[in-house]
Amino acid sequence: MQPELMRELIAIDTFDAWLRWLAFVSLPIGIALGLLWARRSTRPNKWMLGALTGLLCGLTLPFVYGLWRFYLWRIRIDLDRNFVGLHRVEVLLGNLLTFTLVGIAIGIGVRLYARWLQRQTS
Repeated sequence: MQPELMRELIAIDTFDAWLRWLAFVSLPIGIALGLLWARRSTRPNKWMLGALTGLLCGLTLPFVYGLWRFYLWRIRIDLDRNFVGLHRVEVLLGNLLTFTLVGIAIGIGVRLYARWLQRQTS
């Protein structure tokens, strides 16, 4: 009797397909939700603010998909060049640094946009 092999709960290709689909549909959904949010406002430039906010929110998943593809490229297995990215310390530290800096930049950008939006709506 052979022991059962351990399998992944979800394959990388399946996750990649779902994330690609979500990235594709998030942009129009984000803009639509931003315009619905703007509809409740009484400001003169409400449609511009709503569309811009929805666009920025809708761009979140395409950006996440781009980071996912970058991560897959960093941990790739390239036997022709004798490169296995998941087993290299410099790849791990590079990923840590890259995603930390991207997170800080996004946090600063969101904070600045929220302050600007607050000034526009008050």
